[in-house]
This record gives sequence, C-alpha cells and structure tokens, in this order.
Amino acid sequence: MRKNMVLLLVSVCAWQLKAQTDSQALRWFGDIRVRSELDMRDFREKTPANGYTLLRSRLGFEARPLENVRVLLQVRDSRVFGQERDATGAFNTVSDTRNLDLHQGFAEIKKFLADDVTLKVGRQEVGYGNERLIGTVGWNNIGRSFDGAVLKSEFGGLTLDLLALKLAEVHQYAPTATVAAVQSVRDSGADLFGIYGVSKDIPNNTVDGYVLYQTDRNQTVPGTNDLSRWTLGGLVRGKASAADYDLEAAYQTGSRRGLDVSAYLLAGSLSYTFEESPVRRLGLGYERLSGSKPGSSKHGSFDPMFHTGHKFYGFMDYFTSFPANTGDRGLIDAHARGTVNITQAVVTNIWVHYFGQESDPRLLGHEADCVVSYRMNEAVALEGGVAAFLPGRIMRDRFGGAGTSFWGFLAMSVLF
Repeated sequence: MRKNMVLLLVSVCAWQLKAQTDSQALRWFGDIRVRSELDMRDFREKTPANGYTLLRSRLGFEARPLENVRVLLQVRDSRVFGQERDATGAFNTVSDTRNLDLHQGFAEIKKFLADDVTLKVGRQEVGYGNERLIGTVGWNNIGRSFDGAVLKSEFGGLTLDLLALKLAEVHQYAPTATVAAVQSVRDSGADLFGIYGVSKDIPNNTVDGYVLYQTDRNQTVPGTNDLSRWTLGGLVRGKASAADYDLEAAYQTGSRRGLDVSAYLLAGSLSYTFEESPVRRLGLGYERLSGSKPGSSKHGSFDPMFHTGHKFYGFMDYFTSFPANTGDRGLIDAHARGTVNITQAVVTNIWVHYFGQESDPRLLGHEADCVVSYRMNEAVALEGGVAAFLPGRIMRDRFGGAGTSFWGFLAMSVLF
C-alpha cells in the first residue's frame, strides 16, 4: 500500500508539473513497455513452449532549482501478466504483489567545488563505453541501477569519472542506539570503485581507458575475501568514411575465493554502412573472454561484471552470467551482422553467432537472431524477433536435450 501511495503521489506531482508550462526548470517523463515471449530454449523440440508477457512501467520527473543543480526521481514497476496472487496463494485480480521500486533518485551538482567538476550522488543508471563491462541492461524487465556517487571532471577533450558504488550493504541502519542495534558486525559487503576516462582529442575517434576495483568481503575461504579484483583496460571506437570499428582489451588480476586471478578480454568489430541501399549495414565481430584451463591453480575466467550481455552474446541469453554460463571455460563469439532497411520506418537486423569455449576449445553452438523494428511515430515503437540455437555437445549435455532451440518475442514501447 505504501509503495502504491508513492506512485500515486509522483503521478499527481507530474500532472501538476505539466500544468506549469511557464517553467522550463521542471519536466516529467516516462515509458511503458509490453513484451510477450515464446520460450523453447530447452533443446527439446517436442516439448510445448513456455509463454509469458512482461510489463515495465516507468515514471519520473526532473527538477532544476538552479542552473547547476539537477534532481531526478524515477519509479519503476516490473511484473508478469497474471502473476498477482492473494494471501492464500491463489491467482486473484484484486491482489497486490508490490513490484514498485525506485529506479533512480539522484542529485547532480555542476561546478561542484570547481568549474569543471560535476557530482552525481544517489541511485542512478551507470553505463560506459559500449557496455561490455558496465551497462544499464535496458532489455531486462527491471534494468540496472547502482547506489553511490560519480564525480566527473572535464579537461578539454578529456572526461574523467571517479566511481564509488555500493553493491551490497550488510550493516543494518539503527535509528535508535540500543545495545543490540549498535553492536559491531563484520563488514561482508561488496563495493565497486574505479576511474573511467574518455578522450575525444583524436578526430573521428573516441578512446576510453579504465581502472576498476571490485571487492566482496564474504569469506567462503576463511581469512580471504571472496573477491579482490582489478580490471584494467581500454576501448577505441572510430570511423573512417563509411566504415566504423571498435577494439577493446581488458585484463583482470587480484584474487577470487583464494585463487589468484589472471584473465583477459579481447573484442573488436568492423562495420560498413552503405548509402542509397536497402542493405544498410554489414559487420563482423569477434569476442574472446578467457577461461580457466583444466587443472590450473589460477582463476582464468574473465568476468564482464555488470555488462549488457544481451546485446553482445545472442538474444537467447545463454551467455549472460560469467563464469556460470560457460562452465568457467570462457567464451569465443565470432559473429556477423546485417541491417536491412525495408522502409524508412521498418528496419531488420540479423545476427549469426559461432560460440565456443576459450580454454578448452569445443563448440558450444550456433545462434541466429532476426529482429524487425517499426517506428510508428516519435512515441510508439514496435519490435518483434525470432531466434534459433543449434547446440554443440556441451550445450546438449548441459540441458539434456539435443534438438534445435527456438525463442521469439513481440514488444511495444511507448515514451511520453
């Protein structure tokens, strides 16, 4: 009830803000997305498909009380159609599962202590580069947000972000100081700190560099934190005439559950855009995420941490959690992509992937994805897609099925 009241209050405020047409310092915004999926990813062609419809609703408003001060609040409700149950566990259309949460709530202050420094603190979306390591995961029915602070500095063509993000907090807030409430508790939480720099000094090119430190103070191995890991890397994106490219390399070191970490990522893509042609774009790409070698005493599996894996490793999402989805053996993904403009408003994208293990080179399988997008107008977009995965021996053994798997979706998004 309390969360629903919050949504109602925000809605009322938004309508009031809309009425204040003479003020340019206030705005309200939102989006609704409905997506139905047909899931046959079990590699058993004779079993019936699972079907469900997802709904994500977001509503927010932004205030600028001063020229250099911005406040943004955004609430989000995520649910599956027909999921409401009452106290007895029975499905009921008058029950409430309370899916509402704060997606973003932050204050941003420009010229913070210096003219070229901006501080953003609170709950916020964080995405960098092409989101191979830190992304907002827009495809997800919830989407990713972090609690913490980002301090941004600008030096000519160079932008430098300092990150301090809380991933897991185990200390309980004690509003009243009692003996039990204020007793010291070992901190077994998790954090992400880092520096992310972006340079645009080279014409038609963007160069990113980053140093990220992630820690998890749980101790599966007594006396050793579960994670104390550094990720160092860089990304170059550029364009030359009708061709564009990106190259990224990263290395991880430190410790994970008592094992030394030594892992790497190598990725790149090359695409060409055609003018005055229905075949608008063709591209090739390659991703290599290292894995732990059999019998090795080191942890060699690269972890892309908070990536938007859906946009890289196939729409069927077999490889979005590392190292769990790859058996700690890493991943090789060689893929081709084509974009065809059916009309100005209708665009078709096709991907073909080859997936293999990195440290124990064996075939995982082949995936083909096809997505058709239709932009009805500035507010409404429709999208549909189908995908198929032809499994190799590893995937057949893992899922216990040997057939080709299938998946499809239909979605509608409305922005306001």
